[in-house]
Amino acid sequence: MSDEVFYSAAAADLLVPRWTTQASQMRTATNQLASASVSGLPPVARGAARSFLDLWERTARTASVAADVYGDEISATGASYGNLDAEIARRMAVLGSEMP
Repeated sequence: MSDEVFYSAAAADLLVPRWTTQASQMRTATNQLASASVSGLPPVARGAARSFLDLWERTARTASVAADVYGDEISATGASYGNLDAEIARRMAVLGSEMP
């Protein structure tokens, strides 16, 4: 195992939309779970069913936020590396122009 960091812009271009899609799907699931009815169940089962749906709703909401964060962080990392590369290129150009 090495201590090297590897960033692939091509991989980021594939992963960010996937995380965005997953976040959207989890938001949809959250909304559907929140509005799901338990009225068709026997009264004795409604409390347990509502608790079950509420827990899954919270899980879907957490997954949605996590997916948004992962996508945002991948994008931010790419921007950071791009900015660093541009700054290094700018400094190298300045150093090159200062040579006799």
